[in-house]
Amino acid sequence: MIAALFVATNGTYWNMGDVDPWDQKRDARLYAGPWPVVAHPPCARWCRLAGLVEARWGHKRGDDEGCFASALASVRTFGGVLEHPAYSDAWDVFGLP
Repeated sequence: MIAALFVATNGTYWNMGDVDPWDQKRDARLYAGPWPVVAHPPCARWCRLAGLVEARWGHKRGDDEGCFASALASVRTFGGVLEHPAYSDAWDVFGLP
């Protein structure tokens, strides 16, 4: 069994066997284990277009309400993988290669 965190309701992971999907309604920041995770935290505040998002809509860079930090903590605690764009600013902010 694995937990798919920060995924779309009825998306790719939704009806897969042995996958416990956590969409926005379930709030993946509340995941407390025990299974390894595939985490897809939102990237709009971290991606190369974060400056445009901030200028246009006022959402501050990196302000994802703790989603990336939560996803990283879940991976470190339960194992698994964290998926984010290659040039995400989150990699540097969280000291990741």
